[in-house]
Amino acid sequence: RYTARVVKNIKLAPSPKWMQHRLMTAGIRPINNIVDITNYVMTEYGQPMHAYDYDTIAGRKIIVRRAEDGEKFVTLDGQERILDSDALLICDGDKAVGLAGIMGGENSMITDDVKTMLFEAATFDGTNIRKSAKKIGLRTDAAGKFEKGLDPELALEAMNRACDLIEQLGAGEVVGGVVDVYPAPVAKKRIAFEPAKYNALLGTDVSSKDMLEYFTRLEVEYDEKNNELIIPTFRQDLNRDADIAEEVARFFGYDNIPTTLPKGSTTMGKITFERSIEDVAGEVAQFTGFSQAMTYSFESPKVFDKLKLAEDSEYRKAVVISNPLGEDFSIMRTIPVNGMLSSLSTNFNRRNKNVKLYELAKVYIASDDKNELPDERVMFTLGAFGEVDFFSMKGVVEEFLERIGMKNKPEYDPAAGISFLHPGRQADIIYDGTKIGYIGELHPDVADNYALGERTYLVVIDLATVTGMASFDRKFKGIAKFPAVTRDISMVMPKSVLVGKVEKIIEKRAGKILESYKLFDIYEGAQIKDGYKSVAYSISFRAKDRTLEDKDISPVMEKIYKDLSDAGIELRM
Repeated sequence: RYTARVVKNIKLAPSPKWMQHRLMTAGIRPINNIVDITNYVMTEYGQPMHAYDYDTIAGRKIIVRRAEDGEKFVTLDGQERILDSDALLICDGDKAVGLAGIMGGENSMITDDVKTMLFEAATFDGTNIRKSAKKIGLRTDAAGKFEKGLDPELALEAMNRACDLIEQLGAGEVVGGVVDVYPAPVAKKRIAFEPAKYNALLGTDVSSKDMLEYFTRLEVEYDEKNNELIIPTFRQDLNRDADIAEEVARFFGYDNIPTTLPKGSTTMGKITFERSIEDVAGEVAQFTGFSQAMTYSFESPKVFDKLKLAEDSEYRKAVVISNPLGEDFSIMRTIPVNGMLSSLSTNFNRRNKNVKLYELAKVYIASDDKNELPDERVMFTLGAFGEVDFFSMKGVVEEFLERIGMKNKPEYDPAAGISFLHPGRQADIIYDGTKIGYIGELHPDVADNYALGERTYLVVIDLATVTGMASFDRKFKGIAKFPAVTRDISMVMPKSVLVGKVEKIIEKRAGKILESYKLFDIYEGAQIKDGYKSVAYSISFRAKDRTLEDKDISPVMEKIYKDLSDAGIELRM
């Protein structure tokens, strides 16, 4: 809101003793009657005011606008200020005459020769005034009041009070009429009156009648029909139930509030479910002999070529650092294996043997929309060389999945097509039809790029994906009361057939009485024809309610034999 009035026939003189005394009591130095009136009204109403020499205002008009970036303005203290587009300026028809809410300009200051004066009382946005004052390094009493928030309704009242004092003190003649630009009048806020809620918050038992009496003193009205409190515009601090309860506490007396025990149940802090999954990953890795590694999230684009990634690979869509330390740290990593391979390479070149490392590495997947943040995902990464092979790494994967409640057996798809892994010794890890990671031996060419002279194995599991499948709920199962029945089965199959296919047949045909199965022998040699391998399983059956007999087991085994035969697998009797 912006208000202004004109005063003519100005008579500058010292202000009365009573006004000087009151100003000095408030810590303000008296200057003359006009300046003292503006300071007096500011202290009395909390509304800053400013006076301009009307004869210096070009075009006899006032314009409020934003400053231009780099615009210069000389304030009343004679200092040149450099402004930006957030600062508000009070201007006449040709030039700026005041820095809104902070200080007037030197070009419109009140001098001893002033004849006609323009009084200004306005309400500006407190946040804007605070930021502008801080940027230019100018702190004034007016700015201090504006930044706390002012009631727009006070502007005209303060203006009329100042004009009344001018006439009382004989400092000039007030011209009739007022400029009042108030495009969006402030409406009184309404807050539901809820005494029970206030008492519950404070631990008191104040009656509704007493509360309403308190509010009457605060000029807060009560709408009985709608059961609402009508907040005066000058109480900008009353916005919610907690604010109303605070006013009740002030009038009731803080020392009168009884001591009571807090209500509600006690709570205990705990780590998030996602962090629990990460903790289990670390425990499993350390238990199986892996040491933790920590590598940089910043990488070089050259990494993609070292890993033999295709030019159109999704991994090449990286987040670029705007102010990198150098090219080697110019992008955020999209794949966790470079850091792991670099650490393994360092250990290999220092002649360390049987190295096993793990890392909970965060990767950053860029969004197609540049305005969106990247998708940050934690990858459980394992890397090892020495006394380790594909199957031992596979065992770590299955141990981890078992620990986080993923009871189903994962599948391994050899058609992974991962460029930095050996084409015949890699697989995607599939759980319930969803890819959760990959496993494999490092491609020989990539091993050469990292100066690794031994077979190196990698595992990467996307923890964000497995978190949605994991569960730490455990259901108790009693000790078996009836004995198990075991059958061994030996077969010959092409090397291209995966044992996972055999296990699917066993699980499908054995039904509810299947307790477990175990691969205990794989043989490839002179007694087996070329291109084939011999595989042997031990299958355990058990029922919860009875001892199984041969008549229960034989039909199941016949179904297993038939499905194996249909799949081109030859049984060895």
